[in-house]
Amino acid sequence: MVYLAELQDEHIDYYMKLSSDPELIATMGWKPFLPEDKERFALFLRILSLPNLDNGLSIVRSIVSAADNKAIGFASIKGISEAECRAEVGIAIMERECRGKGYGTEALRQVVDYAFNDLGLVCLGLTVFPFNQRAIRSYEKVGFRKTAFLGKAWLLPNGDYADMWAMEMSRDQATTAEKEE
Repeated sequence: MVYLAELQDEHIDYYMKLSSDPELIATMGWKPFLPEDKERFALFLRILSLPNLDNGLSIVRSIVSAADNKAIGFASIKGISEAECRAEVGIAIMERECRGKGYGTEALRQVVDYAFNDLGLVCLGLTVFPFNQRAIRSYEKVGFRKTAFLGKAWLLPNGDYADMWAMEMSRDQATTAEKEE
């Protein structure tokens, strides 16, 4: 269905062109990226939204459709804390016609597997806007659970603050979820 690949410059250029999609603006909480905003986009891929993580190592990959080898989105593991063995994950399906088809869920499973089995992390977290029910269902399908409501936690481009859910998943939960499938 999908696989994770090195994030290429041409992927970033493509994602920036897609960033003005109204659904992405709403669900990602960003201001659309212009061609001269490459540095701002790269920063966005690594910015942390969970309050309990420090800036650590970040790994960003493109999500690529296995059917046609086309980059359709990105996934990140950011704020990697070697001391606490935890990190935040982020994901976006940038290509409109690829949303709602399970690609994000599959990519997130691959990210979780990599984080727990290759990086040796024991806990992953993420944040999501409460209205983004499709994403919440996907995250719960992978094994994430809501752990905290973060009131007025994200500064939107218009200057307003938005609420978010914090969700977490432990390596033990991932192992349990794999056995249940």
